[in-house]
Amino acid sequence: MRIGFLSSFNEERIAFARKGGFGSVELLTGYFQGAPEYMPGKPDWKAKADKVNAAYAAADIRISCIGAFYLNHMDPTIEAQAKETVRNAILLAEYLAVGAVAGFAGRVVDQPLEASLPKFKEIWGEHARFADDHGVRIAFEPCPMGQYHTPSGGINCICTPVMYEKCLDSVSSTALGLEWDPSHLVGIFVDPVENLRKFGPRVYHVHAKGAKINKMNLAQYGFWHERTCEHCFPGLGDENWAEIIKELRRGGYHGDLNIEGWHDLVFRNPKDTAPSDVAVEKRGPVAPQLEDAGLIIALRHLQQYCPEGF
Repeated sequence: MRIGFLSSFNEERIAFARKGGFGSVELLTGYFQGAPEYMPGKPDWKAKADKVNAAYAAADIRISCIGAFYLNHMDPTIEAQAKETVRNAILLAEYLAVGAVAGFAGRVVDQPLEASLPKFKEIWGEHARFADDHGVRIAFEPCPMGQYHTPSGGINCICTPVMYEKCLDSVSSTALGLEWDPSHLVGIFVDPVENLRKFGPRVYHVHAKGAKINKMNLAQYGFWHERTCEHCFPGLGDENWAEIIKELRRGGYHGDLNIEGWHDLVFRNPKDTAPSDVAVEKRGPVAPQLEDAGLIIALRHLQQYCPEGF
């Protein structure tokens, strides 16, 4: 079980990972930014994918998962493109010998969650057969993608434990599973460890991210408030990573933990909003760039429970 983080292919990030002691990566292949040159369908994609693979191998960093389709597959305006994205991610994973591809399940928006089940079965039943044929598993991140970390207004129907169960049961293939992330459970007041006891065997990839419930805010405003649930780096939230990792292993998970950054409100890289024509010495102190510090904090916290070599 290695510890890494989410990243697109970038030589500087590979160097940072190697220097910091990270051992894995979820390779983000983009969507809204356009597919990278090493994706299937691009000219000479296999040769370019070989170079990507070689760069990570030289740094002893394992590609744990291909992150590819964090979008709404049930939006008819992008459905064809979304299908192509999933298929190409599976083909890339097969070529690189990566066991899982990940993203969202999609949702029929402005409808109850269960209204997405027929479309889920149609879309992902087909993708599951394709994944089975190519020896790759599909992992859905159960992020609600709605307001205040709830399903309200979201684009992802797999976002509550009931929907995990209904969606996975609707397709008779174990090619479909979860890109499990405890922060999304903390945000809807579900115990992550109890959740693993039920769904552990269907966890195919893990996003290491935490969440902290502000109890004073909860008491005053309830959960429907932007600061009641704050996502953060592992070690800074309410979830217990010692119990989580033990339960992951009990459920048969022997993959990696990849830290999802960019959400912590303190350990982040703030933007300098001062006008560009103002001299630096007149702008005053600029907040430090703390995203990488957060990654290191998370790495050191998780390493307690993931001894190297096991």
